[in-house]
Amino acid sequence: MVARRASSVTEHEEELAERDRLDHLDAKIRELQPKRRALIDKFLRLSDEQQDMFNERAPQQGRLEALNEEHRLIGRDLAHVRGQLDAARRLRDDRLIAVRELRAAMPKTARSRVDLIRKEVEQLELEQQTRAVPLEEENALIGRMRSLRKEVSLAEAEGAAVAKQREALRVAEDAFEAGRVEVERLRRVLDEMRAARDHAMESLKGELVVVGQHMARLREKSQERGIVRRDLEEIDRTLRGMEREFDDLRHRYRARRGEARRVVIEHNRSARRAVSDPSAMDRAVDDRLEQLLKEGKIRLA
Repeated sequence: MVARRASSVTEHEEELAERDRLDHLDAKIRELQPKRRALIDKFLRLSDEQQDMFNERAPQQGRLEALNEEHRLIGRDLAHVRGQLDAARRLRDDRLIAVRELRAAMPKTARSRVDLIRKEVEQLELEQQTRAVPLEEENALIGRMRSLRKEVSLAEAEGAAVAKQREALRVAEDAFEAGRVEVERLRRVLDEMRAARDHAMESLKGELVVVGQHMARLREKSQERGIVRRDLEEIDRTLRGMEREFDDLRHRYRARRGEARRVVIEHNRSARRAVSDPSAMDRAVDDRLEQLLKEGKIRLA
């Protein structure tokens, strides 16, 4: 008879290869699962740390907004004081102009004092009453007294005007001095507010640096968390592929074992019938021989 191909050898080799593959997949899955659990733990830890950093960001943001509001309010008050200072300077300059105008309007030459003129008039009157003089001298004396009396009237009027001008000048000088003092006060206030604004700006810059550093750490934590997540997703994809392949191989392996088990059960059932029936035994032997020949497990020379 013609030799048949031993197909059972190939099936056996395939079965052994599948079994080895199952063992390899099982070992690989067992190896990756601890890594997956470690990545999950690391991912959860990084998530908690990231959440804690987010929680820390809230008070920092509050401080930053408070400093920004403080700087804004100081800037607003500073602009208001600067406006007051400009107005005070204009008022001071106007008062200075008024003082200079009043000083310029004051008499350039000083006249005789009224009391001195009056004293001279009294002396002339006494001389007229106590001394006998010629008529011409007496007339000259009387003319001198009249001239002095007119000069007294003019001096009194001029003195009143000068006194009024001096009072106006004094009031103007006092107003100018008050304006100058107010300008100096507002200038000091402006300098203090500028210093406060600069201090608030430095505090704001410092807080911005702190917030920036915190945000940088938060981004680094997010990037680290993203890397762990990608590694975890890669392991999950690998495990899912391996588990699908493992399930498919196990299903085929179990199907093959189930088929073999059914063949054995059927063979045992036929053998039991053949024991009770000799003709059935001969047919069973012939059928089994034919089956072995088909499977290539034996061959006839």
